Amino acid sequence: MTPHDRFRTAAPRALRDPGALRARLEAVHGEPAVRPLNEWVEKLRTRLGDGESVPWFDPASGGVKARSLFLLEAPGRKAMGAEAELRRTGSGIISVDNDDPTARNCWMLREEAGLLYAESLHWNIVPWYLGTADRIAAPGRSEIQRAAPFLHEIISMLPALEVVVPMGRKAQAGWAAYQETYAPKVHTLPTWHPSPRVFASRPAARQEILDVLRTAERILSGGAVSGA
Repeated sequence: MTPHDRFRTAAPRALRDPGALRARLEAVHGEPAVRPLNEWVEKLRTRLGDGESVPWFDPASGGVKARSLFLLEAPGRKAMGAEAELRRTGSGIISVDNDDPTARNCWMLREEAGLLYAESLHWNIVPWYLGTADRIAAPGRSEIQRAAPFLHEIISMLPALEVVVPMGRKAQAGWAAYQETYAPKVHTLPTWHPSPRVFASRPAARQEILDVLRTAERILSGGAVSGA
């Protein structure tokens, strides 16, 4: 049984269930495809020192076999586990199955686009939580620059990577800065941040994200994509 079969979800927000979350956390170091990435997370937590926390990569994802990488800004409170300094409550994992509306939107859009989660990875331009116990903060230029070498370490562990989708202006700025320094040979498909706030303020955003995800699916399926 593959991780995708084991952790297949029929609806979004699956990790609201304590049993499902427990099984996912128990697999953080057990699934071969994500083990190197989560060993990297452990080391990064040590390198950063106390006061900052980095969530795990999702065992249900493609891990080091991922062909596509979806980048947002920084971990939200729902991704932070109880061990975090400010006792934020969440899954402790970056996952489309998290119990929050942005993860729900990602789950639904991926399903509509036909993108396999088992071939993808979701992460953030800045891998550590920014903000307080009550409010998340957006990454600034200094945080993005500080995080770039860490992102490079992740990219270096993804030999099959073909497509990167930076979601939101901060993620796009961070990825653009990263590209200037490291010049990865991948397709870049920028799009909107999949948050409810963006969807409410820009009615066309959901369809535009879906169009980008369908383009990603065509690239990964070997289809010709104009301008890619």
